[in-house]
Amino acid sequence: GETPYVKLVTQLFGERMIIANATGCSSIYGGTFPTVPYCTNEHGEGPTWGNSLFEDNAEYAFGMRLAVDSNRANLKAAVENVLALGTTVELTAKLQASLAMWDSVDGEAMAAARASKAAIPAALEAATDSNKDALAKLAELQDYFVDKSVWAFGGDGWAYDIGYGGLDHVLASGRNVNVLVMDTEVYSNTGGQASKATPIGAVAKFANAGKRLGKKNMGLMCMSYGYIYVASIAMGANRNQTMKALLEAEAYDGPSIVM
Repeated sequence: GETPYVKLVTQLFGERMIIANATGCSSIYGGTFPTVPYCTNEHGEGPTWGNSLFEDNAEYAFGMRLAVDSNRANLKAAVENVLALGTTVELTAKLQASLAMWDSVDGEAMAAARASKAAIPAALEAATDSNKDALAKLAELQDYFVDKSVWAFGGDGWAYDIGYGGLDHVLASGRNVNVLVMDTEVYSNTGGQASKATPIGAVAKFANAGKRLGKKNMGLMCMSYGYIYVASIAMGANRNQTMKALLEAEAYDGPSIVM
């Protein structure tokens, strides 16, 4: 039941996604060569995926967010530097178009980014000593014309239990990191132990006496911060709300968690 959610998120944002995947079920089917479920679009663009340790996946995604922010700031400075020093007419026009859509992530911004990237090799070939270094920096950071969509994927064992301290810290940071929690309400990958997401009375393979305590209210805990986008979705219950919540979570300029 997890894979349709992963598929949907990557269909929506895959060409600019960077995914930190906690060790567990989702990392097994997500990173088992050669049956990798992630794919590219017609331009060869697709998600960048990395598998982290179970306990620090949120921090792994946080590092990706910091790196993307730093690289975009450096790229913007490089673009402004190239425009100030002068370059080919074609690249000048393309860079100005990309700068005009710097904060956009729609198809038009993606097309402008591809056009800018395509014009860089010819500009480098025609470079003079005065602008060669600036153009080289532009070529180095050319994949950051459009902001990346940073996601942390994992299950309830990671998010509710073993990785919760790091997840809480990252969500509290206020940075633009998206979290998808595939809440199976049990430790699935290791055989079926109860987690803090397991509902009261539930019986699991290695917890057959039934859970004595209620499910941890992760949504309420995250909402208490006041600046985290929080959503609970179930594709089988409401497909429209599932789609709407994922789109809103990604569009929100700050931390978001979808369970």
